[in-house]
Amino acid sequence: MAAMTSSGSRGASQYAPASREDYNKLSDEQKTRVSEAFDLFDSNKDGFLSYEEFRFVLRALGFELPKAQTFDLLIRHGQKPPSWTNDQDCPPIYRLFSLAIVQAIAGTLIRQRDPREELRRAFRLFDVDGKGMITQDDLRRVSKQVGNNIPDADIIAMVEEFDASGKGGVDEDEFLRLMMSKK
Repeated sequence: MAAMTSSGSRGASQYAPASREDYNKLSDEQKTRVSEAFDLFDSNKDGFLSYEEFRFVLRALGFELPKAQTFDLLIRHGQKPPSWTNDQDCPPIYRLFSLAIVQAIAGTLIRQRDPREELRRAFRLFDVDGKGMITQDDLRRVSKQVGNNIPDADIIAMVEEFDASGKGGVDEDEFLRLMMSKK
């Protein structure tokens, strides 16, 4: 995240804004997900996130960053609360993340994501039992969960078409090949 390094010292009262270059390159769907996560965890609806709320947003977007890394983001990009009356430096514990900062940080993280790892994560959403394949039952369950009841004949046809080895389901390698060919 070199684009988000601070040019000032840690004790400076002016915090480095995160670059929005990566965020601007996200799809509309990705931008919407970031904004919705921000809105969901901005519990007091003041347009800012505390450090803990920020960590929840990152988790909601699929990032499990270590505390040290998120605390570094707070040090570099956290802002004084609007109500901060003190002319002194604002200690990190009181700093907040605005929507623009969260968008910039999330944009960089999303753009740095390994697409294969993302697909592996998606595969695990289907294969909740950890059996190493997506079966017809998995597709039925997910179809019902998202309210898109796919006809049984279509589910059977999908699995048969993409189950290259005839084992009764689509394994992770088949899933990755299929999804990467669509990109």
